Amino acid sequence: MGPRVTFVGGGSTHWTPKLLVDFANTPSLQDAHVTLVDIDAGSLPPMLEVAEHIVKQRDIGLTVDATTNLAEGLDGTQFVISAFTVGGFASMKHDLDIPARYGIRQTVGDSIGPGGIMRALRSVPVTLEMARTVEQHAPDALMVNVSNPLTALTRCVNRETNVRAVGLCNELVGMKYLMSLLLDTDMMAVDPTVAGVNHLPLVTALKLKDGSDGFAQLRELLERFDADPTDPVLQTPLWMDPPDGMHFRKHYPGERWTKADLMANLPLKLEIFRRFGVIAGSSDTHVCEFFPWFVTARSDFGRDWNVHHYGLAGHMADKVIDDASVGGVLGSEEISTFPSGELVATLLDGIVTGTEVALPVNLPNTGQVTSLPADVVVECIGVTGSDGVRARDTAGVSGVMGEALRRVSASQELTVEAAISGNRTTVLEAMLADPVAGALPYETVTLMTDQLLDALAPWLPKFRS
Repeated sequence: MGPRVTFVGGGSTHWTPKLLVDFANTPSLQDAHVTLVDIDAGSLPPMLEVAEHIVKQRDIGLTVDATTNLAEGLDGTQFVISAFTVGGFASMKHDLDIPARYGIRQTVGDSIGPGGIMRALRSVPVTLEMARTVEQHAPDALMVNVSNPLTALTRCVNRETNVRAVGLCNELVGMKYLMSLLLDTDMMAVDPTVAGVNHLPLVTALKLKDGSDGFAQLRELLERFDADPTDPVLQTPLWMDPPDGMHFRKHYPGERWTKADLMANLPLKLEIFRRFGVIAGSSDTHVCEFFPWFVTARSDFGRDWNVHHYGLAGHMADKVIDDASVGGVLGSEEISTFPSGELVATLLDGIVTGTEVALPVNLPNTGQVTSLPADVVVECIGVTGSDGVRARDTAGVSGVMGEALRRVSASQELTVEAAISGNRTTVLEAMLADPVAGALPYETVTLMTDQLLDALAPWLPKFRS
């Protein structure tokens, strides 16, 4: 009998199908027992149908059931996957629209800035309620959070309960992919050292499988690019064209994508590396939200930096695609063997088999990120084993990038405190500490915060006067 796993938010068309396929592609999880838990009873039958189809097509021992009762769904579980949001698009519209009135154009708005703060205020109390139920009914289970804002939600569980919680995000997988294209190597050969927070994981060193220095190779490419993008070395075709989901566009003649094409699509990431010696490990769409310098009217709100504006329309479009993908799975006689890129199955496999696997994780800081305070949740490279997951490296970030991380972490700590206490002044403090919101005049931040709290009152019962 395989491990018992509970998906909270199990009716999600975004998470459940891809995770079940990943389980089917992972031998140690092929006979797992998965319980889907969701407050929306109507969302569960389609996911059970997906599970049944995967099991039938693959002829594996995976069993899946569903319930709307969390306590019941936790019976005997070893792993709890937290994959839900609070408020949906109706609340997110306020997260984005109100700050936009004051010049804050959030490209994503789910992790940092006013949007990330308000999303955390809605989600922290619900996450804590779930974690306390886990604490009561499955105290030894490992909670794996994949929901945004990932840092705040992982932090509140580790801070307020005895449940062990780890946050998982696949943004660094994308960074490894980009580096593999530029450095002519396999993704698995790219080994970063990471010190940061979710959606701003800063790579402080980059080693390749042969022991060479990836940073040195990247600097050489950047020098060539700055001197002449048509350099024959930079016109080398990539081993794989970037997928459409990256929203890149081709810059140079020829059908094949080249290194120069790729570098032309990464001006923000390469500027940070050029100036400050670290690589921002998330997509630039996320990275720009941490810095008031890039998303400005002068840069057409980041578009001159090739930043893709996701916004509410992007989130809603993704939901349509996710919903449609369910029919695609059910209508196919073959289940994809291609990994989703998510890290849940990888983490669980390493723990179940006792195998040491290195992967990016978000954990309480026990000294692995030397430039941030103890206990705050940080993103780093971790290593799995039979006893769970632990940080692998020790690293810190100096200079202005280190200061940026400290300010972001301070805002996140204030956000968690505000969500727990229901104190409006603490929300204001979180906004003022946030690098982007805090760049506005004090009177503007105060007004914006009050308007956000008032507009989102239906989802924020702790803040009702």
